[in-house]
Amino acid sequence: MPSADDKGVQSETAASGAPAVGGTPEEPVARRPAGAFGRVLGLSLIIAGVAGVIYLLAVRDLTTSGAPIAVSWLILAVGYAASELTVVHIEFRRDAHSVSLNEIPLVLALVFASPGHLIVAHLIGAGAVLVLHRRQAALKLGFNLSHFALEDCVAIVVFHALVGGAVRLGPTLWIAAVVATVAAATVSVVTVSVVIWVHQNRVSVSQLRAVVGVALVGALFNACVGLVAVIVLWADAGGSVLLVAIGAIGAILCVAYRAYASLRQRHASLELLYQFTQAVRGSGNAEQIVTDVLAQARQMVRAEIAELAILPTGDNQGIDWLVLDGDSDLPTRTLEPSLHPSLAALVEGGRPVVGSKSVRDPRIRAHLAQRGHRDCIVAPLVADDQLIGILTVANRLGDVSTFDEQDGRLFETIAAHTSVTLQNARLVDRLRHEALHDNLTGLPNRVLFQQRLADLLARRRPTDPKIAVMLIDLDRFKEINDTLGHATGDLLLQEVAARLRRGVAERVTVARLGGDEFALLDPAQNGLEGAVALARSLREDLHRPFAYQDLELEVSATIGVSIAPSHGRDASTLLRRADVAMYAAKNTAAGVAAYGETLDEHSPRKLALVGELRSVIDHEGLELHYQPKVEMTTGRVIGVEALVRWPHPVEGLVPPDEFVPIAERTGLIGPMTDFVLRTALAQCRLWGEGGQHLSVAVNLSARSLLDADLVDDIARALTVSGVEASKLVLEITETSVMSDAEYAMHVLNRLSAMGVTLAMDDFGTGYSSLSYLKRLPVDEVKIDKSFVLNMQQDENDAVIVRSIIDLAGNLGLRVVAEGVETMSTWEALRDMGCDIAQGYVISRPLPAAQLGAWLETVTPTPLVNAR
Repeated sequence: MPSADDKGVQSETAASGAPAVGGTPEEPVARRPAGAFGRVLGLSLIIAGVAGVIYLLAVRDLTTSGAPIAVSWLILAVGYAASELTVVHIEFRRDAHSVSLNEIPLVLALVFASPGHLIVAHLIGAGAVLVLHRRQAALKLGFNLSHFALEDCVAIVVFHALVGGAVRLGPTLWIAAVVATVAAATVSVVTVSVVIWVHQNRVSVSQLRAVVGVALVGALFNACVGLVAVIVLWADAGGSVLLVAIGAIGAILCVAYRAYASLRQRHASLELLYQFTQAVRGSGNAEQIVTDVLAQARQMVRAEIAELAILPTGDNQGIDWLVLDGDSDLPTRTLEPSLHPSLAALVEGGRPVVGSKSVRDPRIRAHLAQRGHRDCIVAPLVADDQLIGILTVANRLGDVSTFDEQDGRLFETIAAHTSVTLQNARLVDRLRHEALHDNLTGLPNRVLFQQRLADLLARRRPTDPKIAVMLIDLDRFKEINDTLGHATGDLLLQEVAARLRRGVAERVTVARLGGDEFALLDPAQNGLEGAVALARSLREDLHRPFAYQDLELEVSATIGVSIAPSHGRDASTLLRRADVAMYAAKNTAAGVAAYGETLDEHSPRKLALVGELRSVIDHEGLELHYQPKVEMTTGRVIGVEALVRWPHPVEGLVPPDEFVPIAERTGLIGPMTDFVLRTALAQCRLWGEGGQHLSVAVNLSARSLLDADLVDDIARALTVSGVEASKLVLEITETSVMSDAEYAMHVLNRLSAMGVTLAMDDFGTGYSSLSYLKRLPVDEVKIDKSFVLNMQQDENDAVIVRSIIDLAGNLGLRVVAEGVETMSTWEALRDMGCDIAQGYVISRPLPAAQLGAWLETVTPTPLVNAR
């Protein structure tokens, strides 16, 4: 019949572990249900009480008669002890099944001994083995002895009920013996299952069915063997010698099987060791290696628990503690401030330590008690002569087995492989981290930032929040770096990184893309307004002075913002558009700008306009509007400025500020300028033929001014149109002249020699206008409208306008004021001595036909009314 350790039914007391069925992993003391000790003790007392009641009521008065011999209780006790010592343990994966022979002495005792002697022999014989050999704790020993007594009482009652008052050799005896042993085995299984349920509050039904099957089959087999022994002894008492010989042979076979099983286990361990090395070698990173190491180590030494304590690599880190327990496939993880003192003591020698169930070493006993384990193996993990971790396995599966020195040697090999593999994995992880992070600030670098952005975009659903991308550029960093040195610049970058991290939520990725450029990735923004608000907050935070020694360093930041999916659906587009917004922000006082198509030279709309513009120019689909210029002293219209317009069939009237820069970048400015010249001169001739002798002004870009064929093209256009050269006014800007001053001066001198009128446009906005003005062959200057518009509200603008008029007058140049929109401005300019006015107070730019009709209605007068 099974004891608490046999036939896959295992029971642990509070002193040595929790019960398990069919090899189920046993729980350490630290995880036993509260009050388990008391419940097990109470159950043991109940079982003992039930056994006592059955003995007093049904067993005490029973006698055995009819048997030819009587077997001494001492001999039976030896038989029970031998059956407990010759238990064969068959292990399969995580299950351990035990095969014992204690039903054989039970059958012999039922036939050849009194009931009292049977109980005494069983308790003394089996109890001695449990105490002296298995060293069971008191509570567990008490439970086993109590359920042994109950089994015996039940077996005696059943046997005597079937055979009657006297035993006789025959079928009735055989049936009674078999039924009695099966009943005893059933009682054993039930009591052990109950103690498991009482202790753990759970019983595995599937494993319980397997245990019952093994127990009953074993009981039937042993009962039959016992009956054979009964028949031999009944026929001839001298047959006991033969039985003893058979028993000896059985014991030898048992020992041989144990040796074979041990050898087979060692071979299996070698195979598992090979699998272990393959598993950890194929792991991709340190996290996966840890999981594989714990799982493989637990399997190789048949342990319930595997633990790995990874020592810190820095001064401010704790012990990374990982535990793989029970049937879990993934370890649980905790961070503890220091090693457990008992564990630290075990690894002082630098060698694995084996702690079996019977170990006497006080250090190991202290560790087992602290961790709540029954037995353990502890091995230090060493790399480069430094302790990097501690690997532990605990609670050998199967109550009757424990860790030994061979397990220790195997575990030492496991630890050595683990040390090398973990160290290599740490190195790989460190290299991977360094490849994806900025060494100076520790922030993610451009590669990792783009990876995270791409991952977020790939996983994003339509209902998810917006994804905000921000690019941050430090505006005065180069000045600090050049003045105070790169070491100071590095400290400043580190402080900027720290401020950015503190200023955003944990979900936000802060990265350094290189130099003084940082980036932010917010995966959960409500929209563009929220992202811009965050950018402004960060900019204000960065604008606060940075303390450095006795100095306070100030930097300003420019931030560009783009939003997914509104501004792009892939990482490169969002980053490029945030970059466009950042450069646009540099031209604003706010220092923060969100992306818009109007900012982007490479937006799909502008790219489409490039293709259309070429066709429009080739087919002369552009239009010219003309804005009149009035002589202020007479009120007479003396000329017009030709302004190009693009009537788009879909976009409407495309402003020149949008398509003229496109023409300059794509090389279309030449054909466009030629179209404007030809069209404007042709219209000028028509007005002249109609009695309106007007000059016509055409703007020249820097690219046009540097065109080698410009002078010849203008001469040809004048010849074709028949317009006098003096009627053509070419407006140039200081910027166009400064791009190549020597060549531009040569071109302008040639044009002036032809009689073409030259005007300096946007005068007052450059840096060298005054020095170049006396050298350029210009005939007039145009005051930029930015000064004229606000001259009555801003005294500085009024001073600038007055100064330009005085300067031009002293140089003998005409002055044209553009942007005249009110009569008060007109009067102020006239009082200052301005020559010509141009603006909305006179007329907006009009198509040629409308301007012709307007000219018919104009009456020359010094006070021109707005129209």
